Amino acid sequence: MLQLELYNAIWLFVVIFMLHDFEEIIAVEKWAMKNVSRIKGNSNWISKQIWQFWNVNSYSFAKRDVFIFLTMSIITFIKIENLESSWSSIMYLSFLIFVLIHNVAHVVQTWLLKTYTPGLYTAIFLVTPYTIYLLNRLT
Repeated sequence: MLQLELYNAIWLFVVIFMLHDFEEIIAVEKWAMKNVSRIKGNSNWISKQIWQFWNVNSYSFAKRDVFIFLTMSIITFIKIENLESSWSSIMYLSFLIFVLIHNVAHVVQTWLLKTYTPGLYTAIFLVTPYTIYLLNRLT
Protein backbone atom coordinates (compact mmCIF):
# COMPACT_ATOMS: atom_id res chain seq x y z
CA MET A 1 0.00 0.00 0.00
CA LEU A 2 1.21 3.47 -0.88
CA GLN A 3 1.95 5.51 2.21
CA LEU A 4 1.73 9.28 2.17
CA GLU A 5 4.76 11.27 3.19
CA LEU A 6 4.06 12.55 6.68
CA TYR A 7 3.97 16.22 5.71
CA ASN A 8 1.52 15.46 2.88
CA ALA A 9 -0.67 13.44 5.25
CA ILE A 10 -0.71 16.36 7.68
CA TRP A 11 -1.62 18.90 4.97
CA LEU A 12 -4.30 16.57 3.60
CA PHE A 13 -6.04 16.79 6.97
CA VAL A 14 -6.80 20.48 6.27
CA VAL A 15 -8.56 19.48 3.04
CA ILE A 16 -10.51 16.70 4.73
CA PHE A 17 -11.63 18.94 7.56
CA MET A 18 -12.71 21.62 5.08
CA LEU A 19 -14.93 19.03 3.36
CA HIS A 20 -16.56 18.64 6.77
CA ASP A 21 -16.97 22.40 7.07
CA PHE A 22 -18.51 22.51 3.57
CA GLU A 23 -21.12 19.94 4.65
CA GLU A 24 -21.99 22.18 7.59
CA ILE A 25 -22.15 25.35 5.49
CA ILE A 26 -24.31 23.72 2.82
CA ALA A 27 -26.72 22.09 5.28
CA VAL A 28 -27.06 24.61 8.11
CA GLU A 29 -29.77 26.93 6.73
CA LYS A 30 -32.05 24.20 5.42
CA TRP A 31 -31.54 22.21 8.64
CA ALA A 32 -32.50 25.24 10.79
CA MET A 33 -35.65 25.94 8.75
CA LYS A 34 -36.67 22.29 8.90
CA ASN A 35 -36.10 21.89 12.65
CA VAL A 36 -37.05 25.28 14.12
CA SER A 37 -40.50 24.33 15.41
CA ARG A 38 -39.47 20.95 16.80
CA ILE A 39 -36.43 22.25 18.68
CA LYS A 40 -37.93 25.56 19.85
CA GLY A 41 -40.85 23.60 21.28
CA ASN A 42 -38.44 21.43 23.26
CA SER A 43 -37.97 22.65 26.84
CA ASN A 44 -34.63 20.88 27.21
CA TRP A 45 -31.87 23.40 28.05
CA ILE A 46 -29.20 21.54 26.05
CA SER A 47 -31.41 21.42 22.96
CA LYS A 48 -31.78 25.18 23.15
CA GLN A 49 -28.01 25.59 23.42
CA ILE A 50 -27.47 23.38 20.38
CA TRP A 51 -30.14 25.37 18.53
CA GLN A 52 -28.35 28.66 19.28
CA PHE A 53 -25.21 27.28 17.66
CA TRP A 54 -26.90 25.95 14.52
CA ASN A 55 -29.52 28.68 14.02
CA VAL A 56 -27.45 30.78 11.60
CA ASN A 57 -27.42 31.37 7.89
CA SER A 58 -24.74 29.83 5.68
CA TYR A 59 -22.92 33.15 5.32
CA SER A 60 -22.57 33.60 9.09
CA PHE A 61 -21.50 29.99 9.49
CA ALA A 62 -18.92 30.37 6.72
CA LYS A 63 -17.44 33.39 8.54
CA ARG A 64 -16.92 31.14 11.60
CA ASP A 65 -15.28 28.55 9.40
CA VAL A 66 -12.78 31.06 7.99
CA PHE A 67 -11.44 31.46 11.53
CA ILE A 68 -11.28 27.67 11.94
CA PHE A 69 -9.53 27.29 8.58
CA LEU A 70 -6.94 29.97 9.39
CA THR A 71 -6.26 28.51 12.85
CA MET A 72 -5.95 25.00 11.43
CA SER A 73 -3.66 26.20 8.65
CA ILE A 74 -1.36 28.00 11.09
CA ILE A 75 -1.18 24.97 13.40
CA THR A 76 -0.48 22.73 10.40
CA PHE A 77 2.18 25.07 9.01
CA ILE A 78 3.93 25.22 12.40
CA LYS A 79 3.87 21.41 12.63
CA ILE A 80 5.27 20.99 9.10
CA GLU A 81 8.04 23.52 9.72
CA ASN A 82 8.95 21.78 12.99
CA LEU A 83 8.19 18.19 12.01
CA GLU A 84 10.61 16.59 14.45
CA SER A 85 10.14 18.85 17.46
CA SER A 86 8.31 17.58 20.52
CA TRP A 87 6.52 20.87 21.24
CA SER A 88 4.98 20.98 17.75
CA SER A 89 3.96 17.34 18.15
CA ILE A 90 2.22 18.10 21.43
CA MET A 91 0.48 21.09 19.88
CA TYR A 92 -0.65 19.15 16.79
CA LEU A 93 -1.73 16.05 18.75
CA SER A 94 -3.74 18.31 21.07
CA PHE A 95 -5.40 19.81 18.01
CA LEU A 96 -6.24 16.34 16.64
CA ILE A 97 -7.74 15.30 19.97
CA PHE A 98 -9.81 18.49 19.96
CA VAL A 99 -11.09 17.52 16.49
CA LEU A 100 -12.08 14.07 17.78
CA ILE A 101 -14.01 15.72 20.61
CA HIS A 102 -15.66 17.97 18.02
CA ASN A 103 -16.72 14.88 16.07
CA VAL A 104 -18.13 13.24 19.18
CA ALA A 105 -20.12 16.44 19.74
CA HIS A 106 -21.76 15.95 16.33
CA VAL A 107 -22.85 12.46 17.31
CA VAL A 108 -24.08 13.58 20.74
CA GLN A 109 -26.03 16.50 19.23
CA THR A 110 -27.66 14.15 16.75
CA TRP A 111 -28.53 11.73 19.54
CA LEU A 112 -29.94 14.45 21.83
CA LEU A 113 -31.99 16.12 19.10
CA LYS A 114 -32.93 12.80 17.48
CA THR A 115 -32.21 14.25 14.04
CA TYR A 116 -29.28 14.74 11.68
CA THR A 117 -27.12 17.74 12.53
CA PRO A 118 -25.00 19.48 9.87
CA GLY A 119 -21.57 17.91 9.52
CA LEU A 120 -22.50 14.54 10.98
CA TYR A 121 -21.73 12.41 7.92
CA THR A 122 -18.29 13.82 7.17
CA ALA A 123 -17.45 13.81 10.89
CA ILE A 124 -18.16 10.08 11.05
CA PHE A 125 -16.97 8.87 7.66
CA LEU A 126 -14.09 11.23 6.78
CA VAL A 127 -12.72 13.31 9.61
CA THR A 128 -12.76 10.75 12.43
CA PRO A 129 -11.06 7.94 10.46
CA TYR A 130 -8.44 10.33 9.07
CA THR A 131 -7.82 11.86 12.48
CA ILE A 132 -7.26 8.40 13.93
CA TYR A 133 -4.95 7.59 11.01
CA LEU A 134 -2.88 10.72 11.73
CA LEU A 135 -2.79 10.02 15.46
CA ASN A 136 -1.42 6.55 14.68
CA ARG A 137 1.17 7.98 12.30
CA LEU A 138 2.32 10.61 14.78
CA THR A 139 2.53 8.50 17.93
